[in-house]
Amino acid sequence: MIKQQLIHSDYQPLANEIERYFAQSSTILQDDRNTIKEVVFNNETLVVKSYKRLGWFRGLIYTYWKKSKAWRAYEYGLKIAKFTPKVVARIENFEPLLGKSYLICQKFEADFDIRIPLLDGNFNDRIQIFKQFSNFVYQLHQNNIMHNDLSPGNILIKKNQQDYEFKIIDINRLNFKTLNSKDRAKNFNKLWANDDDLALILQTYAKLSGVKVDYFVNLGLSYNQQNKIAKVRKRKIKRALGL
Repeated sequence: MIKQQLIHSDYQPLANEIERYFAQSSTILQDDRNTIKEVVFNNETLVVKSYKRLGWFRGLIYTYWKKSKAWRAYEYGLKIAKFTPKVVARIENFEPLLGKSYLICQKFEADFDIRIPLLDGNFNDRIQIFKQFSNFVYQLHQNNIMHNDLSPGNILIKKNQQDYEFKIIDINRLNFKTLNSKDRAKNFNKLWANDDDLALILQTYAKLSGVKVDYFVNLGLSYNQQNKIAKVRKRKIKRALGL
């Protein structure tokens, strides 16, 4: 059984033949746990994410008890359309348990992701980018949106004439709730930034939100450092175990 959701029937032929279109595409954007490719359909370039095939246990869970990543990303994409590339369709294959699933989005013509200015201290406009990024996250939070994996690779940036446009991706892990100051500060914990850059981002955010600047900066830096320590520890354990 195949389940589909589409924003428009014009995409039905693509949804029906998604495995063929995906297999024929040679433009690979990511080939890791999940595979992401560009697909051209009716002269439109789309981005298709193929989620890793589930084993029987996880297939059982996502068939009967939990919504799949493709389902959540599609529904969340409709809900936060202003902040993410426009979703087009989701396709789930049940055999009878959920096996393969796909998410199709319009391509956002990003120039880079935020890793570039974070890693390159000489990157042009990096200070302006960080300040505008703070405003972007503030707008997310004001709309009760918390991205639980707000890491550098999930923040796309496009240079416009006088400013920058931001979009978040990998949106199957969102929370929708009213955020307190600790939630807001903690949401920056996965930015792998040096303390000076992160402090600038947090300072700008604090001024926008009206919280005490020193308190918010120290809180955000503390959460970020905790995450870095946990990541380094995890890598050391994996290395020691040969994983």
